[in-house]
Amino acid sequence: MDRKRVPGPELSVAPLVEYPADFKRWTPQDECRHDSKRQPEDMRPIYLKTGLITQANGSAYIELEKTKLACGVYGPRPIKRVGQIFSGRGILNCEIKFASFSCAKRRSNIRDPQERELSQILSQALAPAVRLEKIPKSAIDVYITVLESDGWGSCVAAAVTAASVALAHAGIEMLDLVAGCSASYIQTAPLSISSLSISEGDTGSISTSTTNTNKTITATATATQPPQIFMDADFEEEKYQQGAIVLAYMPSLHEITHVLQSGKAESSTISQSVEHCMEACNKIYAVMHHALLESIGENKEAL
Repeated sequence: MDRKRVPGPELSVAPLVEYPADFKRWTPQDECRHDSKRQPEDMRPIYLKTGLITQANGSAYIELEKTKLACGVYGPRPIKRVGQIFSGRGILNCEIKFASFSCAKRRSNIRDPQERELSQILSQALAPAVRLEKIPKSAIDVYITVLESDGWGSCVAAAVTAASVALAHAGIEMLDLVAGCSASYIQTAPLSISSLSISEGDTGSISTSTTNTNKTITATATATQPPQIFMDADFEEEKYQQGAIVLAYMPSLHEITHVLQSGKAESSTISQSVEHCMEACNKIYAVMHHALLESIGENKEAL
């Protein structure tokens, strides 16, 4: 018996999905957002809970509708690396792992470059808030498992928020909590063709009704107005985005710890999106504060 062979069927058939007769895919030109409940400046409702991982020093679980993450913090604990040079500051290790069932396409159990990139982004966003100088020769390990992902930007922002709450729940001394928020630039206005040129050549392959000459058509489309800012975009909305921004912000100190910008956008659009993200982070901060106060009340009741 070959135990290394997967005992699955030789052929697989995709399931038949029946859509209702009035089903219509969402487009940016629709009057409402993809979930039909939010305005462009609204975020998804947040559920945040601490203390779900009992083996960890601190833990947090965050849920934004179809985005679900669990975070565990272990430490501070001594560094066990052989030949490690003495450092007056502690080390913050962050690791993000997607569950195999978290995305539309099955993820591999082996860490991929995207997970390494997200882990580095998370470390850069949290390090300015953690007082690592208070824990020399020690390390703090932050592990995040993405249970379900509905948008890359919202997943990164939720990871920053959950990790910050888990660090505070573990009793790690911090300057302030770090809240994460994301925004996408989506063109909702229809595009207009500003220029159109047709040239003969061997590169194009367009057949006309009168001749069989190969031709190349070059069209330039311009937007009639700047893109609209969609806060906390989901996976379907991110398909139409021209760019996105993820902001990590300390509301009490009014300081930004990390900004991740992708795509092209005007400076005015970026400035406006940063202001919107800072306002959203202030609202998220209240949810984080309430979750930590609830954990303190539960600990008092347990005693």
